[in-house]
Amino acid sequence: MRKGVSAVIATILLLLITIALAGTAYVYMSGVVTGKISKTISIVDLSCTNGDITIVLSNDGTSNIADGELKVFVDGSPNSLFGSLDPINSHSSSVAVGNTNYGSGTTHTVMVVSPSNSVRQTVYC
Repeated sequence: MRKGVSAVIATILLLLITIALAGTAYVYMSGVVTGKISKTISIVDLSCTNGDITIVLSNDGTSNIADGELKVFVDGSPNSLFGSLDPINSHSSSVAVGNTNYGSGTTHTVMVVSPSNSVRQTVYC
């Protein structure tokens, strides 16, 4: 007498595996997983002139970033001098200038936080 998995159980297991793989593919393709990165930003340029920090941001995501969804931190502290940053349409750039009045010869770490990610870069004033 041979022992093993019967043909019926093997067929059911194969069907369950196929359904699980199809479900995973559907979730990935429908954007449930990729939708979380729809508001991704990057710093295109960061400069400091006369103590004022200028940030050029790019919205690399697929959704527009609304007013108030971006936060700026300088040296780890929230910086309200940038005020409310303008909305950025998907796949476009925006410029933000903060009247920070930092003295010359200083280095600062600027971090911009969006709903999907955060970017950090150092600027020399």
